[in-house]
Amino acid sequence: MKVDKKILKRVVKVLLNKLPKEESVLIKVADDLSLVQDLYRKDKTFRNIILNPQLPYEEKEKVINLLAEKASLNEHVVEALKYIVKINKGNILREISDQFSFEVEKFFATVKGEVITAYPIDESLLEEVKKAVESKLGKKVEFEVKQDPSIIAGIIVKAGSYILDSSVRTYLRKLEQQLTSY
Repeated sequence: MKVDKKILKRVVKVLLNKLPKEESVLIKVADDLSLVQDLYRKDKTFRNIILNPQLPYEEKEKVINLLAEKASLNEHVVEALKYIVKINKGNILREISDQFSFEVEKFFATVKGEVITAYPIDESLLEEVKKAVESKLGKKVEFEVKQDPSIIAGIIVKAGSYILDSSVRTYLRKLEQQLTSY
């Protein structure tokens, strides 16, 4: 079943408009939506309850209330869930967390990124990389640092659509392509 992107974006926009623009609140809501999205993707029983057109709305509402209580969901998230189920668009739960995160990043002009190194990177070097990428993109960047020994040495920086790969592995691949093309 295809996700109705128009409804998905509208639900996320309404949710964002109802929330205070405080980082702690937005992080909590993002975590709540991530939990709901994971539950929808991984739990067949939950997904079947949400999507079953023959199950009365009241029964679905009980499940949502139970989930809200057990997971201490934000009241606006619960309200959005009930609205989604009431209009029979439960399949948008498959992408709701991703869409919410995208809109929050856009709102705060931040981009999530990752820095991949072969060895641990010290904080001062990471801060230099962050400043350079932020000045290049003109946005605030939140980096997740990962280690991947297979890159041998160097660094790979990904932030939004910006990718900088200066790893030894990539250099060796390019060198191999040049040498074998003759």
